[in-house]
Amino acid sequence: MRIATVHYHLRPGGVTEVIRQNHRILTAAGISHEIHCGHNPSDLPAIVDPALDYGGNPFIGALASAGALLHFHNPCLGKNPTLTRLLPRLAERGEAMLLQHHDLAEDGRPELLAALDSVEMVYPFSSRIGHAFINSRDRDLFLRAGLPEDRAFLLPNPSTPLDLPPPPAGPACVLCPMRGLPRKNLGELLLLAACAPAGTRFLQGSAPRNAAWTANYDGWRSLADTLGLPIEFDVFARGRDAAFKRSTHLLTTSTQEGFGMIHLEAAHQRRVLGRRIPWLAADLVGFPDDGLYDALLIDGRDFPTWDLETQHRLIVEAAQGHLDPEVIMGRGSAPLRTWLSHHLPRRRPADASAALARHRDEAHLLRLTAAAGILLDSPPGPVTGLDRSIIAAFFS
Repeated sequence: MRIATVHYHLRPGGVTEVIRQNHRILTAAGISHEIHCGHNPSDLPAIVDPALDYGGNPFIGALASAGALLHFHNPCLGKNPTLTRLLPRLAERGEAMLLQHHDLAEDGRPELLAALDSVEMVYPFSSRIGHAFINSRDRDLFLRAGLPEDRAFLLPNPSTPLDLPPPPAGPACVLCPMRGLPRKNLGELLLLAACAPAGTRFLQGSAPRNAAWTANYDGWRSLADTLGLPIEFDVFARGRDAAFKRSTHLLTTSTQEGFGMIHLEAAHQRRVLGRRIPWLAADLVGFPDDGLYDALLIDGRDFPTWDLETQHRLIVEAAQGHLDPEVIMGRGSAPLRTWLSHHLPRRRPADASAALARHRDEAHLLRLTAAAGILLDSPPGPVTGLDRSIIAAFFS
């Protein structure tokens, strides 16, 4: 068995980290593999073809596998429509492919969805094309769109929990290890900081790389500085490990995620606080969730549903002590200041051994090699496209 991983780039980010873990696991198992990408600023060994990067124009011959499974990451996202067009042609040549979806263009990414307008078959499948998913919701959705169950593989992210010292004593230091993207709901971090007990510090992971999101990010930084909120921004630029070691808790405010990596990283070492993402619940069974909430209500509306101008105004009111949002959690509720005062002194996380077992190296290797074996051993067959309207309607 040989596996050829294909991605646009190996720049820092979630998909690159998954590829890094795959490389480590496959190497330890002695399975032949290689990585192909369009840009490689990492320390991973890779074959670089710039045509694979965003907006590139790859040549079908450069993707010939010589009998390997082609394991694509996010090939249908709209970042390189030419690559997406090549997938059915590769299948017609008999290539075995596993198309892994970490993100979907239909899920709140209109500019990427528009880039796919000229692609006739965005989600192909055949006897030698499988689709892999990092959560159960997306897998179920593709099944409804016509993907055969035996070509729909659940492949949650592998993870080795961080090796952290015990949480430091003293005032709470809450790390939100996210990039400053709009879907990460950065304003909610400011709202929490405005309502937190005196002495609490908040750390925000990293700045966005996309220039289109920089103005939004800078606006939040400016507001936090104006109000004197206890937030340090872009702390990963000064060392990711150092930021995690400083933390007493981890925080998630995101409204849109494909996978709850923060729960794996924190297991046994840090309590996770913040926003619950309902569609990930089935995949996170066994991870502690007593520090998660379902909504932060202000005048009956959840905070992220307000427009940006109103969010700014609400944060100012909270910082002035004139506003205390209602935290909704399960069947109960509490004022946000009370909720924070209850959770921030609690620092010992609950056991998550059983849940972590699903993400250990051995479990991941078994899932990946089982999918590869099925696809490599199957004879070529006709190539069909999934019904994209069902996928689009789900997110509309």
